[in-house]
Amino acid sequence: MFKTLKLPRVTLRLITHKHAGGLFTILNNPLVAQFNDYKTPLSKDNIKQLIQDDISAYYEGEVIRLAIEHNINTCFIGTCGLYKIGDKINSAFIGFELAPNYWQQGLMSEALVGFINTLPNTLQIYELFAEVNIKNIRSHKLLTKLGFTPNFNADLLPSRIKTITRNNGELWYKKINVQGKQ
Repeated sequence: MFKTLKLPRVTLRLITHKHAGGLFTILNNPLVAQFNDYKTPLSKDNIKQLIQDDISAYYEGEVIRLAIEHNINTCFIGTCGLYKIGDKINSAFIGFELAPNYWQQGLMSEALVGFINTLPNTLQIYELFAEVNIKNIRSHKLLTKLGFTPNFNADLLPSRIKTITRNNGELWYKKINVQGKQ
């Protein structure tokens, strides 16, 4: 079970239906939507279903989607999380989105560093993948800052990962080293 994580400027907690209005606004924002894999415009019913699917998949051990809330104004400002969690190979894909009003402030970096640091101990995740649109320069910079490697040797990927990646994105990789794991 994921426990709420309070960081210096943001708090991460499991997404709930109370976040639907904010998620609707963020995912339908053209600056966010241009690089996301959701078909927009998303309706309020689409968002409710998306959140319900995330909640159900969390209890199945397949997904974890966290709401990012700003500590000063307690506003919902984005999400981050894992999908395609592979329990046998201790890996997952990471995804994230942030309201444009909060870009360029280091908030997503803070959220992801805090979240990634909990993974080996709470979920036993040691390998992360990210699939990012080739034109999404901000996400590329963020992933590089977080220690992800772009365009690594795809031949080294587990077959499960090879079969689920799409051609419209660029694959990134990070190995999380904890207690001697390489």
